Amino acid sequence: MKRSPNSCSLVAGFILCILATIALIINALIFKFPGNNYFPPDALLIAILLLLMLLGSYLQFGKRSAPVQITRELIHYFLVMSAIALATNAIQFTPFIPVDEKIIAIEEAWHINVAEILLWTLAHPLLTKLLVHIYDSLPYQMSIIPIVTILMRKFYYLREYYCLLLITALIGFSVYYFYPTVAPATAINAPFFSDAQYATGIKFNEIHQHIVPSTIEGGMIALPSFHAIWAWLCLYLLRWSSLLFILLLPINCLLIASCVLLGWHYPLDLLGSVVVLIISHILCAHCAKNKP
Repeated sequence: MKRSPNSCSLVAGFILCILATIALIINALIFKFPGNNYFPPDALLIAILLLLMLLGSYLQFGKRSAPVQITRELIHYFLVMSAIALATNAIQFTPFIPVDEKIIAIEEAWHINVAEILLWTLAHPLLTKLLVHIYDSLPYQMSIIPIVTILMRKFYYLREYYCLLLITALIGFSVYYFYPTVAPATAINAPFFSDAQYATGIKFNEIHQHIVPSTIEGGMIALPSFHAIWAWLCLYLLRWSSLLFILLLPINCLLIASCVLLGWHYPLDLLGSVVVLIISHILCAHCAKNKP
């Protein structure tokens, strides 16, 4: 039977949406936590425009034309990101207790101190400024790189990217749901963390006190680090261009390092990201094989 990243994406996406729906139903029936909406405000409009683009390009250029292929791929990308947004909405309602204290205890046993790492970084203002800009570049990378790849019609690389996005979300979001984290700023509660870093814990605490979240800023998942996971996947997607890959490599290496250097994540979070990525690559490679 011939398998491809497409089938892997369908299975992972289906499971992710089913589990997210179950989590949402459990919250609606039992816990009744309020929460944020992580779908973009114009999601419905974007969906309608994409469908109109597909219909128009099909009528104008024909089924096998480049515009139809590109529009279809934009729809695939939109569906993948919608599945991840649905799952993000669901996992914020985790009913479990954060495990940050256990992570900090493990790292203290290894003589690792996130606060000291952040203080060292802040003592170097130019480095801090550089790392902040690089860390904040990830949303732009996740928007621009897939669209450029779509326009270049590198569809196999995209399907592999979708597969990895969905598998990492399925694994990493499941870890967060059962073992949630509020990130170092809230757990350590030191004055040198930023307001955005504190927002991660503020949202969590407000939701679990049945208070409508006062902010959507900050992050959500510390373990595993999805900043690290997505930085790698953006880089991995660019394998079709050696030049772009080489140019982005040092930037995303610094981006991954900045997760800890800027105090957004525990070092253990990066280890968790590596484990999630290894498992996801193995599963994706297995799906991409052709087997009789």
